[in-house]
Amino acid sequence: MMKRNKICGILNITEPRVAANPLTMNRPIASLPFCSRYRLIDFPLTNLTTAGVETIGIFTNDNLRSIYDHVRSGKEWGLDSLYGGLFFFTDYSSHPHDKAIGGSREGDVYNYYNNIEFFEKSESEYTVIMGSQMLCNVDVQAILRHHIEQGADITVVYKSFEQVNKEHLQGSCLTIDEDGRVRGIKSCNLFNNAGKLFINMEIYVMKTHLLTKLIRNVVAENEHCNLTDVLHQAIVNLPSNGFEYTGYLKAIHSVGAYYEANMDMLHDTNLTALLKGSQSIHTKVKNEAPTYYARSSKVENSLIANGCMIYGDVSHSVLFRNVTVEKNTTINSSVIMQGSSIGSGAELHYVVLDKQVRIEPNTKLFGTKDKPIVIEKNSVISRISESNLSSETIKFDPSIENANTFFS
Repeated sequence: MMKRNKICGILNITEPRVAANPLTMNRPIASLPFCSRYRLIDFPLTNLTTAGVETIGIFTNDNLRSIYDHVRSGKEWGLDSLYGGLFFFTDYSSHPHDKAIGGSREGDVYNYYNNIEFFEKSESEYTVIMGSQMLCNVDVQAILRHHIEQGADITVVYKSFEQVNKEHLQGSCLTIDEDGRVRGIKSCNLFNNAGKLFINMEIYVMKTHLLTKLIRNVVAENEHCNLTDVLHQAIVNLPSNGFEYTGYLKAIHSVGAYYEANMDMLHDTNLTALLKGSQSIHTKVKNEAPTYYARSSKVENSLIANGCMIYGDVSHSVLFRNVTVEKNTTINSSVIMQGSSIGSGAELHYVVLDKQVRIEPNTKLFGTKDKPIVIEKNSVISRISESNLSSETIKFDPSIENANTFFS
């Protein structure tokens, strides 16, 4: 068992989120609902607390409300104790426009500098830093053991891929030698396709005093940057070691990646790897009535949370709590978030509905696997008459980035 407060955890959720709009228009990526009952922040929180981390700081630029509403005191993760706990730090100095795209003109490193007492008061020897964009279930204790055994200043977690998709190219890749030492880091776009790519998962382990030193040095030099930039520079300049992660990983850099991650959970191997491995993922508990399946319903290969009312057909889809699917409705390959209702005769194919969306009767939405239609929170989508459109079906135009602009 690890010594109390030996590790301090940092959740850096200032990740750029503009590519995931409109789902992230008013929430950070960490708040995105996932797999019918979770949120993305549940995964790094569980990764840390399962390893015995009792002091965790959540650093964000804005939209703290959605995060706080979900995690509160951290009770579900065992963080409401006399020792350590959960702490929230928001950079209120950021310009409103920069907050809208999940950024800051000065860089988020000043948020860490202004709250550097948090690290000192934690009295932790080591600090683990991670975000929420890299969806994974990682053993933090194993990373720490590897870090200590290798004697590196910094350990960074990576996953190797033979075939790389476009989502990976938005991140950074590592150059690692045969001894596991990190020799370089650059955008994955700059690597050629020969051989494996080592995707940087933005999970770091180092001694706490080294982290505070790096932060102070950057501020002393009056540099304006993000903590990730500081860490990227540090793993090149200091003796750094790589730790290879071999489990399920999805980089949530866009709506497409978010949709694919939910669809991945319909496959038992992925669901088991992420949610039912050596450490189960904890989330905020909500007591709901069981889902009701009417005789008229037909459900195939889907994940459906409690509190739903299913009268129609649902296949290859993920439904969150309190969703109503009326008779003669077809839902296929879609993600339907909490509190949404789909009227009789509606058809949804490759669609992502945010919370509390109402699809009125006989409305038909057809997206594609690569370009799902996204409907933002609290929208009401109604059937378009033939006088406005040559067909009663609302077709998805791939040239329009945000399909919800079709509707008023």
